[in-house]
Amino acid sequence: MKSRILQSAPRRGFIKQGGAAAAIASVAPAWAQAGDIKVGLTTDFTGIAAAFTRSTLQGAQMAVADINEAGGVLGRKFVLLTRDSQLKPDLGTTHTRDLITRENVDILIGPNSSAVGLTVTAVAKQYQKPVIMTTANTPRLPMELFHPQFFTLVPSGLMEARAMAEVLGPMGKRFAFIGGDYEASHQTLKYFKDRLATVNPSATFVAEAWPKLGEPEYSSFITRLTSAKPDVLFSYLWGADFVGFARQAKPYGLFDRMKVGTLLFMDDLKALGPDMPNGVYGQMRAPFFALQGEAISRFTERYRARFNDWPADWAIMAYESMLVYAAAIRKAGSVEAQALTKAIETTEFDLLRGKVSFRGIDHQADVPSFIGRTTTDSRYPFKILADVSRVPAQKIWPSEDEVRASRKG
Repeated sequence: MKSRILQSAPRRGFIKQGGAAAAIASVAPAWAQAGDIKVGLTTDFTGIAAAFTRSTLQGAQMAVADINEAGGVLGRKFVLLTRDSQLKPDLGTTHTRDLITRENVDILIGPNSSAVGLTVTAVAKQYQKPVIMTTANTPRLPMELFHPQFFTLVPSGLMEARAMAEVLGPMGKRFAFIGGDYEASHQTLKYFKDRLATVNPSATFVAEAWPKLGEPEYSSFITRLTSAKPDVLFSYLWGADFVGFARQAKPYGLFDRMKVGTLLFMDDLKALGPDMPNGVYGQMRAPFFALQGEAISRFTERYRARFNDWPADWAIMAYESMLVYAAAIRKAGSVEAQALTKAIETTEFDLLRGKVSFRGIDHQADVPSFIGRTTTDSRYPFKILADVSRVPAQKIWPSEDEVRASRKG
């Protein structure tokens, strides 16, 4: 049976559980002699993912501050140590090993890049250190490369592709695709097509477009897509690539000629502002504006006050990872890897996205995929998603047989 650990994210929530509540606000906690609980974060502060990393860091920093203001965990202070992997897997290996062997970190949270994530989890496995992924989401992590100390709070790329097929699949018979010409994009289209064949057996693909990453000119791709006259366009462009495509496609009327579904990040919505077309089916991982409850409302308010920004999905998931660790360490009574792993496995957590637990076979969190339509909202200087559906993890994650099959050989 999983025991339930209550959400302790907001400062008031921590104080209520802290014991010496009256003293926390005015007196520095007396830290235990056992020393700090060190959290290692190897991620990509340099390169195209820098904006995502900034949000990840801010979410983690905010959680550390909240935990420590409440007296820490087991009387010990949380300390966050970071390294810049620069989107380079070899640096992921070097820096993570350094954090473990030289800095003596107790626990790890994962990077933005899936390529770096593969190296971080390999080092975590070697040294038997728990690691929670908060952004990287290649399906290889929870499937064939799984190890007992690995956990993920992110729906995998396989789950996200299946979710989009579930939502977009019934919308037409003629489908088209555009995505960057790299492994994850090709992999995503395969997953989408596999699920589409079940959702809508009569569906066919009439066009595929594969621009290079960082492509500045999309006119030829846009012409090819509109000429094929699809009912639905599935996009796996993101970041600056999606922003450039959207701005160039809008004058062609592409968004009026077909339904469009795409992975969306807060950074994309903010970059496009009013130029983001309405009615696009966007998929997000933890959209603050679509989450409900007092916890996310307080978190958003406090995040805004601290960073003068709206919390991106990355900030929310990083914050949640620290809550998972804090609650699990409290339950385990130590940071010893096996005890901590068991505590995470057997606990249901109340996080900003709601109740979350981790499946035993792959330590995939049962988090949903959020899909809605872009629209204007006067409360925000960017478009948000309306009519948001939560596609449950249980509907889109791989079966246990699929997971086992991925690990054979």
